[in-house]
Formats: sequence, structure tokens, C-alpha cells
Amino acid sequence: MLTVNKIYQVINDLAPFSSQESWDNSGLLVGDGDMPAKRILTALDISMEVIEEAERFGAQLIVAHHPVIFSPLKSLSRKEPVYQLAAKGIAAICVHTPLDIAPAGLNVYAHDLLKKRLSLEDVPSVLEPSWTDGRGFGWMDNSRIEWTIEALAEQLREAFDCDGVRYSRTSKKLRRMAFCSGSAASILELAVAKGCDVLITGDIKHDRWYAAEYAGLALIDCGHFQTEQFAAKILAEHIQAAVPEAVVRAFSGKAPAVCFMGGDTP
Repeated sequence: MLTVNKIYQVINDLAPFSSQESWDNSGLLVGDGDMPAKRILTALDISMEVIEEAERFGAQLIVAHHPVIFSPLKSLSRKEPVYQLAAKGIAAICVHTPLDIAPAGLNVYAHDLLKKRLSLEDVPSVLEPSWTDGRGFGWMDNSRIEWTIEALAEQLREAFDCDGVRYSRTSKKLRRMAFCSGSAASILELAVAKGCDVLITGDIKHDRWYAAEYAGLALIDCGHFQTEQFAAKILAEHIQAAVPEAVVRAFSGKAPAVCFMGGDTP
């Protein structure tokens, strides 16, 4: 019988759980290792939409990027995803920061997605090393051409299928690029120190725009969901290749927020 423990080991081969950051909560978060895991749904987040899809699919296990339990739970209502997983007998494995820094993880996937579109030299280096073998968060690479902020923002909007992107007010020409999926504006000073012209990420807070302006760094916010939605695909393909007998489906669902661009109500 294919079990949760088997899938846990398969994920560990892709993105070792031992490489997670100290503040992270990756691992088997709901269920037990001896539970069956023949049918598997992969996702970015374990939302109610994802749980409903898992139930329709007959999934016994959800493998997701973002932890369904992050902070200690002090109460648990029937409306919360963790309660619903337990009630429906669906196990959950979450692989957060290990997938961010994995050699075949989210940031490497994004580089492969963008290298032709942005005319990158395809000689990436790690933006923020965090693991013993040099792996870490994000990457830096040079473009063969100089970009305006508007032209770069449009290419990224198309690549990540965004309703829209936010970007700095700047006339600076951009060539050396830094990227980190999710929410990484906290490391903009590192991008500046490493000579980058622009940092591409998501979830940029108000004060970070000013910090970047003072430092002469352009910012582009493509959204947290949009820059990490590929986690479901990465996980599904890895599991299916390692365990051909499993029945695996990738399901990112919809972004939890949409942009209203004016005109008719969507």
C-alpha cells in the first residue's frame, strides 16, 4: 500500500525538510504516516477551495507549499481547513522554505520561466544563501538588454498571469535583476549591496517602497500567489515521476484576491 510516509520521503528527496528555516513549519502537519496515499492533490495553499477539490478528486493526501498550520493553534472551529482535513480523513504534508531553496524548486522554476522572456544571460547566482551547500532564497542574473520599468512590468504580468503588477516610479534603466518568490522585500538592502537594479517579488509593504527609492533600487510586486502558484505543478510532477502508481493532480485554485481595473464589475 502506498502510504503518506512514502510520499513524505519522495518530497524529502526533492526538498529536504531538514533545510527549512527555524521559523518555518514544514512536514507532515495533519494525519499519520501509515495512512493510505494513493490519490494525491498538490496545491500552493490548503484553502477550503482546495479541500473541496481534494474531496471531489478522492484525495487521501494534500501536498502543499504553504503550511496549513503555521502558528500554534489556540482554538479550532469547524470552518477552519485543519478541522476539515481531520474530519474528512485527508492527510497534509507542507513543504515551504525547503521548496523555495530546492535545486528544482520554486525560484529555479521562475528563472527557467523568465530567462528567455527577459533575455537573461542564464548565469544565475543565489541572492540570499541560507543552507550549508550554498542553496538559498532567490536569484540574480543579468539581462542582455536594458529595460524600462514599464516594459519589464508588462513582461512579468504576462509571465505570471497577473491582473496587474505594482512597480516603482523610476526612469532608471534596468539590467541586473534580483528575483525571490513570495514575499521578499525585506532583503532589498541585500539586492542593493549586490549591485542589482531591480528586485522582483510579491507582498511589498508600504515602507519598503520608500526604502527602495532611497537606495536607488526599483521594485516590482507581482503578487505572492502569482509568483508561487507553480508549486502545485512542481510537486505533482516530482511525485508522479517518483511514484508512477500514484494518482496525482495539481490544483492551485484561484488567487484569494483580484484587482478591480475599472469598468464593469468582474
